[in-house]
Amino acid sequence: MKRIIASALIATAGFAGAASAMTQSPTANELHTIQNYAPGADLSGLSAVKADQLVAIIQSSDSEGEKRFKVRSFLK
Repeated sequence: MKRIIASALIATAGFAGAASAMTQSPTANELHTIQNYAPGADLSGLSAVKADQLVAIIQSSDSEGEKRFKVRSFLK
């Protein structure tokens, strides 16, 4: 019984953390990194989740040209 309650509490905490992460805005460092790959792009409405996805693209092993293309395509 204690395990079930503990599991439920952990799951609830995990969902609460995920929900709060969705409402956060991207960090200044993330915005700066994204701006380097898409100069002039409007990042004002960018969510933290989308910023994380863009940073993942930027940190991938793709070529610089492919990264720029993917970031610009993502922001359109």
